[in-house]
Amino acid sequence: MYSELLSLPRWIHMVKMPDEVFQAFNNPKAGKTLATVRGDGTPHIIQVGSVMAPSPEMIAFGAILMKETGKNLEATKKAGKMVSVLVTQEMKSYQVHAKVKDYVTSGPLFDKMNEVLKGLGLKANGVWTLEPEEVWNQSASYEAGKRIL
Repeated sequence: MYSELLSLPRWIHMVKMPDEVFQAFNNPKAGKTLATVRGDGTPHIIQVGSVMAPSPEMIAFGAILMKETGKNLEATKKAGKMVSVLVTQEMKSYQVHAKVKDYVTSGPLFDKMNEVLKGLGLKANGVWTLEPEEVWNQSASYEAGKRIL
């Protein structure tokens, strides 16, 4: 879908999201939430409408009004910790634990994000990218809580 936008470097450890999870992240009808941690250790969770997966190895989202979340993402990246993204589509849900990789303010991914957001009357100041580390099934089923990758 957006994979032609990026030529991704190959890190030593890279998790590829299963196709069903990858497709869910690129479905505009699927709900997506991002969980970060504040400086005081309390969780901070927001709904993120601009989430896309340019490839099975990357999750990206536009920073439109992300003041507190942006600070949390910067601190998480600096500490080498992970964030959590939940994608929900009908009865299926997947949780991805991911490392914060970059915040870009120019380039093909930034341009594509703003092209998509323009149709909604929005503009991103930047695009955060995440590298998946773990994928968990959180569906409303007996598979809930099972680690996929």
